[in-house]
Amino acid sequence: MTEDKTLLKIAGTISIIIGAFYCITIIGLIIGIPLIIGGDKLKQISESSRQDTKQDSETILIWTIIFFFINQISFVFSLIYYLKSSSYSYYESDRDDKYDRLEKLKKLYDSKILTKEEFEREKDRILNNY
Repeated sequence: MTEDKTLLKIAGTISIIIGAFYCITIIGLIIGIPLIIGGDKLKQISESSRQDTKQDSETILIWTIIFFFINQISFVFSLIYYLKSSSYSYYESDRDDKYDRLEKLKKLYDSKILTKEEFEREKDRILNNY
């Protein structure tokens, strides 16, 4: 399943636009340049075809925190995306882990290390999260 990165693209675009407006004044450069850099990073991540990596996730979190202080609109969009994607990856890894454990359990059963009763009991524990 591929992730929809529209929220991330919106956050990056808004950040770049607001950063450009800040850059109109010399004092605004202090805020405008980081907004443009952060917006560009988020847009790059949103346009990449690779799945959300740990490094991308950390980059999104860092810029979300920075946006909290200087650009609340982008903060909201990037926070929603971050929370949505981190919960997605949590459930994906949990599901993958469950299937890996079931596979190992089946191998033990096929190798005659576990009895039928032990196999069924462990399988129920894995599937029902006991």
